[in-house]
Amino acid sequence: MKRFPTLIVLAAMTTAAGCGMQGLILGTEGSYLLTVRDALALPNEEVQLRARFQVGDFLRGRQGHVVRFDQGGKIYKATVTDADGVATVTFTPTQAGDYRFAAEVSPDGLPDDPPAPRELLVACRAAEEPIAVVDLDKTVVASGFHTVLLGNPKPMAGSPEVLNRLARTHTVVFLTHRPDYFGPKSKTWLKAKGYPRGPVLLATVGSFLKGSGAYKSEMIKTLKKRFTKIEIGIGDKTTDVRAYHENGLKAFLIVQVPQDASSQKLEALADSIKDLPDAIQVVTGWDQIEAALFGRGKFPRSAMEKRIRRLAAQRRRAEAAKTK
Repeated sequence: MKRFPTLIVLAAMTTAAGCGMQGLILGTEGSYLLTVRDALALPNEEVQLRARFQVGDFLRGRQGHVVRFDQGGKIYKATVTDADGVATVTFTPTQAGDYRFAAEVSPDGLPDDPPAPRELLVACRAAEEPIAVVDLDKTVVASGFHTVLLGNPKPMAGSPEVLNRLARTHTVVFLTHRPDYFGPKSKTWLKAKGYPRGPVLLATVGSFLKGSGAYKSEMIKTLKKRFTKIEIGIGDKTTDVRAYHENGLKAFLIVQVPQDASSQKLEALADSIKDLPDAIQVVTGWDQIEAALFGRGKFPRSAMEKRIRRLAAQRRRAEAAKTK
């Protein structure tokens, strides 16, 4: 749960830190930040295309500025931003498919060049479409969130390949607790690393403050009212996989077992998963997820707990031998 307060502090510091730090962490362009919100929709269901334009060191919403939504190189609709810098227009997909829009800020009235257009995806799917929900940090991203913010993190080994294979039969939805400030950087990274195209659903400030488990559970419950086959959930936090399991998903928890960890830390890791339902599969990497999804692999929670406790006992004996 350390990531929750860390993200609050980072978001507050970033919005107040000035253009240089914002550009490094959020991917702002000059003093501008343009974010969009992807959507998952049913055929003939009206959805909102939403973009937010923020300006300055404290990223305040810019009111009354024109934002254009283009589709296929042509203008679909244009509107002006509200007091929060948000521009919304409606769209109704007529059939299943991926509908891509580009949200573009008009240069009129800006002292500098506007930010580059942002791609907004409306993934329209039938109600019975199989769906897999996947987290980002320490799930497809190999490193922790600090590295995500300040560098170009590596994908977790095998994750692009397994998810592209899964995307042949399921719509992959990236459901993350990251605040929507990090939308541009998140989507750029997923595209650059070769992950399948799918909607990236980020937390609003309000939903972020509820905590990751509550946010994920609420989002999945909302989606399940419209989509009947949300089948798979993959993440790295026990709160998330509980939310997946309690909502009827086949849940995978990815744990990292450091080979140099002390016996005390290993016991704490085993304790963190001991109360999870055994139906939740606990794995150490995407090779095991692939085996479970496409082969005969099974990785029950109890098996991982036993493995970690055996390793803790071995480490404890080694630690005792060093003190003699």
